[in-house]
Amino acid sequence: MRRAAAVALVLLLTASMLAVPASDVSADDGDMVLIDMGNGVTYWCSAGSSSTYAGLAEEAAESLGLAFQASGGTVTAIGGMTNHSVGTQQCRWILYVWDGSEWTAGEGTEYSGGTIAWGFYPDASIVPAETPDNPSAWTMHRGDSSMSGSSDSYGTTEAVSPMEWYRTYTSGYVDSSIIVAGDYLYHTTGGAYGVSGADGNPWVYCLDRLTGEIVWSYMMTKGQGYEVTTPLVVGDMLIVTATNWNVYCFDRYTGEVLHTLTLEKDYPYDENMDVAWEGRTFYTGATTPVYDSGAIYFGTSDGHVMAYSVTRDGGFELLWDYDPDDTYSNGTYSGVKGCFYFHAPVIAEVDGTRMLFIGSYEGYAYALDASTGREIWVERMIDLGDDNIPHPGTPGSVGNITVTDDGRLIICCDDGGMSSQDGYVVCVDAATGKGPDGSAYYWKLEVLMGNAVVSDGGFYAFVSPSANGTSTLACADGTEMDLIQAVYRFDMDGNVVWVSEEYSLVKASITLADGIIYTADYSAGSYWPSGGGVTALSAEDGSQIWRLRLSPYSLDSYNMVSVTVIDGKLYVGNDYGAVYCISEVAGKQYGDDGEIVLENGFYHWSWAALIVVVAALFVFLWRFY
Repeated sequence: MRRAAAVALVLLLTASMLAVPASDVSADDGDMVLIDMGNGVTYWCSAGSSSTYAGLAEEAAESLGLAFQASGGTVTAIGGMTNHSVGTQQCRWILYVWDGSEWTAGEGTEYSGGTIAWGFYPDASIVPAETPDNPSAWTMHRGDSSMSGSSDSYGTTEAVSPMEWYRTYTSGYVDSSIIVAGDYLYHTTGGAYGVSGADGNPWVYCLDRLTGEIVWSYMMTKGQGYEVTTPLVVGDMLIVTATNWNVYCFDRYTGEVLHTLTLEKDYPYDENMDVAWEGRTFYTGATTPVYDSGAIYFGTSDGHVMAYSVTRDGGFELLWDYDPDDTYSNGTYSGVKGCFYFHAPVIAEVDGTRMLFIGSYEGYAYALDASTGREIWVERMIDLGDDNIPHPGTPGSVGNITVTDDGRLIICCDDGGMSSQDGYVVCVDAATGKGPDGSAYYWKLEVLMGNAVVSDGGFYAFVSPSANGTSTLACADGTEMDLIQAVYRFDMDGNVVWVSEEYSLVKASITLADGIIYTADYSAGSYWPSGGGVTALSAEDGSQIWRLRLSPYSLDSYNMVSVTVIDGKLYVGNDYGAVYCISEVAGKQYGDDGEIVLENGFYHWSWAALIVVVAALFVFLWRFY
């Protein structure tokens, strides 16, 4: 009898350990206030004690350290985002009320309970992507319109293999970033490489992000044969730019095509019908788009920068079109126009003005008034000419641009090659494009650098040597160090604070979430352990927390997709034509013949520990009880 009781006790203890739930922010946590800046930046906090909607917004802003203004019960500014127009369209702070399943437009001034949101949008039909049930989202490339690369969600310190799930396609590479809103995940594929017919057409996919199952898909018409831009979530719409020169607006829940915008080509040609500028030229249509102040912004490969509004009922409407100055006369081309490819515009507030920054393959950086399209400054940041190793005679490219907290820009310049060999990084004033007192820059690093992530008075970036660059870097403590290919933390003067161990090349932007930096190797899984992996590093000192190989893989499953971090799960894609979900939950392990070797959930170290503890307890009670 005692032994039977012992067995029952062990089973009861085991069941109790299995029943421990994970904690999530949800609608059951009480009334909440969401501040949605309308550009990918959001803030959640508990509802305060005010009896008015505007009062709740003021209490929330105060608790978050955000500036606040209201007039007659109407919110007019939060966190520096003030009601204003882009082109002919007005953007304003709009009240939303959560009805238990969706956001609806709020009415009146008096608050009587429930979760609410204040969102910066042009129309109440555009609602926040985040909800009490899903309080984290990643609605555009690098998370927000400033391309911060910083997630307010959390990843994991204990990733396990096999991964929670993966999905593979026969429709081409996954080279877009992974976008997440609610329970859905969005990305594109480029079409099968080197084939004719429909098999070469690119696709848009919506997946259930918890299972990897396809919710809907849409086949686009073929353009240039590669798709590297990232979709954009605006309310219940999904915006996709494609190399066929279309911009699509989908119902993001059903995949219905609501509107299609076809862009016109406007390249500057010479008398031989060759493109007249000096830089590299692509024929790929719009860049990755961003959304800010009620407008969709993108550059185009023929040298324009555009702002459009979009609504579910009205479709796309042009707000402004910036066409840089250029002339071609008597065999001579002059001007600052150049090809915009892949890199999204960057939007930030500078001295009270919403400004847009973007770089071209003509070597220029451009700064515009994001509300009007007015040119503020244009500066040539790189001009390699005949010294350009992969593309002689071309100036090179201004690619990644990062805005710092003190009003400067970190601008990455390179030779414009697919695998850049030469380049450097400069830091300039965002208001002028110059350094102090009209000089060229504040500081310059002769290295190749990916997108920087600014945090706590410094920035993180993956750095690799440049062919004609430096072999050493200055450190914040006054010493020098040998340059290695690794993740670095710099102070705002470009001095090294710490460096990680050396890693293989990373092309994808790094992501920062909850004190952890996530990177994805460019090389394929066949190069493991030197390549083919996703790595988690401590943001405090650069030490490696974990490293996991993306599997399945091939000899050429290269990666240019940054890691998306949402609620303990990491999403990434690559040239295997796959999307992977990494978490603390183990997925199914497949044998050589495709049979399932291991079912979900029993691969994490905690299960092994649990089994050991239960076995020991069973033996003890069996012998001594």
